[in-house]
Amino acid sequence: METGAPALYVVATPIGNLDDITLRALKILRFVDFIACEDTRKTRILTSKYHIKTRLLSYHEYNKKKASERITEEIEGGRNIALVSEAGTPLISDPGSYLVRMCMEKGIRIVPVPGASSVLSALSASGLDVSEFTFAGFLPKKEGKRKKALLKLRDEGRTFVLFEPGRSVLKLMDNIFETMGNVRVCYAKELTKIYESLITRDLSGLKREIEKRPELLKGEITLVIEPKVSRDLSDDSEILKV
Repeated sequence: METGAPALYVVATPIGNLDDITLRALKILRFVDFIACEDTRKTRILTSKYHIKTRLLSYHEYNKKKASERITEEIEGGRNIALVSEAGTPLISDPGSYLVRMCMEKGIRIVPVPGASSVLSALSASGLDVSEFTFAGFLPKKEGKRKKALLKLRDEGRTFVLFEPGRSVLKLMDNIFETMGNVRVCYAKELTKIYESLITRDLSGLKREIEKRPELLKGEITLVIEPKVSRDLSDDSEILKV
């Protein structure tokens, strides 16, 4: 199936619905000698569903240096290893970049295996202008630094994507309003899962919707923000709601 020198396979996995795994990803996860994963418990749910017996190795933020050394040694010894994150495409706000850089420095082959991504899923269904976009991930927790980052994103003028825990997303939305005004935002939660919510409104309308539905504050939120106030939409206007 896979040919060439032993490699690190960077494999995208589902962000919620386990049926979103690709056929190639399944083949790779069965083919490799080890699967390096951020959360062995969550990865085991996936491997169990598809009867994948490959051994799991723990790779996360707190052991990345030691684990990276072992993984690169295994590949240099002739083994193939897959890297997966807790969900979605690895290295998007995940600890895998340390390992990938180490592999590059050692001349190890790196093979991307594309698939699910909460960033691209939210962008594609947002109804916003996504001809150009910036991914900013998690913004700084300190309000001053966060507002400075938001002002920079506003001045760039491109639609941008943020991650934020539900418990603090209202404060972030306040900061967005303070720095950009009543811009349009896509609020994406539990994408591909049973309780998926995808709402695009201006900020004031979105906050009112959340006040009516506090369950929207649970979990991790993906926000897509168009940093310009539209004159075509009223305060209350809703583009899309699923």
